[in-house]
Amino acid sequence: MCCAGPLLAVLGGIGVTSAIGALWIPVLAVLAAAAAAGFLVVRRRRAAACRPGPARADLGMPTIGAVPKDRAPSS
Repeated sequence: MCCAGPLLAVLGGIGVTSAIGALWIPVLAVLAAAAAAGFLVVRRRRAAACRPGPARADLGMPTIGAVPKDRAPSS
């Protein structure tokens, strides 16, 4: 009779831990499924996005020195 209290406490702790684990695992599974679905959606969007061509962009930056003949102002 002297060790009934501690045994009940240990068994009660195991029961509570089991109940929390039984509820926690499905929550983690739903979270993992949502993360996988989000990953696939982002991956498909990036694959379908327009990509720029490999050509250089002419930014029209000023040059130092003489003006090229094709850009010289006509007088």
